[in-house]
Amino acid sequence: MHRTPQITRRQFTLGSLAAFMLPLAGCSLSSEIPQDLPTYDESEKSARGFVEPPFLRERVKAGTLPPIDERLPEDCFVVGSGTLLQPRYATWRDGRYGGTIRNTPTSPTGNLNLATGSTILRSPSQTTDQSMPNVVSAFEPSPDMRTFAFTLRKGLRWSDGEKVTTEDVRFLVEDLYQHPDSNTPFPTDLFTQRDTRLAPATLRVIDELRFELEFAAPYGQFVAALHSWIPTVSMLFVPAHHLKRYHGDYADPAALQQELDAAGASSWGELMTMKNLPSWSSGEADALGLPVLNAWVLTEVKETTRVFERNPYFWHVDASGHQLPYADSVVNYLVVDDDALLRAVMDGQVTVAAGDNVTLNNMAVYTQSGEHADTRVFLTNSFNFPPLLFLNHDYRHDAPDDPWQQLVADPDARFGRALSLAIDPEAINRSVYFGLHGEPMLNSAEHDPEKARTLLDQVGMDQVDDKGYRLGPDGASFTFAITFPTIALDFAPVAELVRSQLEDVGLRVTIKGVDDGLFGQLVSDNAVMASIHWNDGAGWSTGISNDYMPNEKGAWSPETWAYVQSKGEQGRKPPPYVQEFYDIASRRTEHPPASPEGKAAYERLMEWLTGHYAFIPTTGLRVKPNVVKNGVANLPDAGAPFELDTILNLEGIWFER
Repeated sequence: MHRTPQITRRQFTLGSLAAFMLPLAGCSLSSEIPQDLPTYDESEKSARGFVEPPFLRERVKAGTLPPIDERLPEDCFVVGSGTLLQPRYATWRDGRYGGTIRNTPTSPTGNLNLATGSTILRSPSQTTDQSMPNVVSAFEPSPDMRTFAFTLRKGLRWSDGEKVTTEDVRFLVEDLYQHPDSNTPFPTDLFTQRDTRLAPATLRVIDELRFELEFAAPYGQFVAALHSWIPTVSMLFVPAHHLKRYHGDYADPAALQQELDAAGASSWGELMTMKNLPSWSSGEADALGLPVLNAWVLTEVKETTRVFERNPYFWHVDASGHQLPYADSVVNYLVVDDDALLRAVMDGQVTVAAGDNVTLNNMAVYTQSGEHADTRVFLTNSFNFPPLLFLNHDYRHDAPDDPWQQLVADPDARFGRALSLAIDPEAINRSVYFGLHGEPMLNSAEHDPEKARTLLDQVGMDQVDDKGYRLGPDGASFTFAITFPTIALDFAPVAELVRSQLEDVGLRVTIKGVDDGLFGQLVSDNAVMASIHWNDGAGWSTGISNDYMPNEKGAWSPETWAYVQSKGEQGRKPPPYVQEFYDIASRRTEHPPASPEGKAAYERLMEWLTGHYAFIPTTGLRVKPNVVKNGVANLPDAGAPFELDTILNLEGIWFER
């Protein structure tokens, strides 16, 4: 893994980033927010050895909340070194209760959905190679990876105190996924091998705590979905006792009609969609009152704030007897745009800023405001690959003699190879990312413009027009058109440099930035020849992310994907070389990602993707800044592999002062 250096003031100046700076919007927060931590006696432990959070003691004393021994399941999930984060990238210390985590996102939930802690299985960081039962107490796949047996933690409870049982699973599968009026289809991860052409899982409930899922074929990669924060626990568990009040087969008709009228819904299926919210909507107003298994529960919704308080029934504890999370609450102060978010970080209003909340081009600002904001900055690698140049292998597929199809379908992939040789990832790294990204990687590791020119000659682009640009293999004018969504500030300068480098080997290149909605429409219309986008490449080997698929992000073969998904009714029948990809991707799903077979299958997948130039990295591995308050413990170290670990570990951070 590429280790990234720490940023120092000597490396950055405000002047060096002047071209990237944006006007700073005002922030309504004061620059100082006190962190008053409670005092309590650590030696006061319950009969089971737990320390009651001071935040909850008055409720326990008043009898409105059971004591901690009654709230926690018989077997808790014990957190320590190597549990939430990989031990070589973080030093764990059992903490103390108290304090508020403050965020300034541009959406109600922000990144808090990543920090819920409620995945069905858990491995440290973004890995899947050290599976620990999390929501469940036991998990066992069959030798053929077709049947998966689960046992729930006895005494595990939803945030409203109701027990979690297999009825929560049965209701979801039978009364929502399989009900024609529920507006709740099976998620892709519950189809055999993630293939919607194959049968979804079959549920067998054994008793109140045990159930099995059976698939029609070996599906070892299912374990990755059980680790993933993308579907989280809601893929298999919902609070049935709560959602039945919105279900047409369970609710009292008069009461249901009142709910429909209040929500402005025309059917109970529409109402269910509004009430059964995914994790990324946990900060929306409709999430108030929804029982969850998250570390914090939404308790207050205002126009500019969302308040989350500790879940009294959260089943994670440390070895010292503290119930996690350590922080009593999370407050999301909503800001109008990225400028306001930047101002909030500069003013020290944010406890932990990572992921999309911070950008490398603002490093000088974060560093120079550190003393005033009482923050420190460190770099980690990223869950995302750097911007990639995607080639749409379906562009103009309805004209097989089109020069584009001739170029991308070349058995020797000489056109894609020429593009990769023409791109200079080190120059892009220096110009856009201050030389901090990793070494050139994958199919763009070699930079050799002269070899690129030779390959372009070989594919029939050896003739030029009166301006010196290469003609297509058909002898006609040829333009390489790059489109990118304007969702990231670095896409435009990267596109400019790619254009310059490709023009240096004789290609006529155009670039065009469009808003994300229009970009999606252009992809849907198969009107994009090539694009610049990022994806979760660093998470592919773990199986947690599968956005290398042809319809994701850069959409390198959207029409064959439509054909596969529609069972041949739409789109383009995959040509043999693209069908090979689908076969490889399908075989990969047979094995757990961390198994020897799974790792070998992943290597074969990457060989196809890079060898056929579905995408070309424009720089080496990405790095991301993390801006955190001083005195916050249990954070990842500089150089850790994933910036998302900083967010995913929020349940484990605590305030030393």
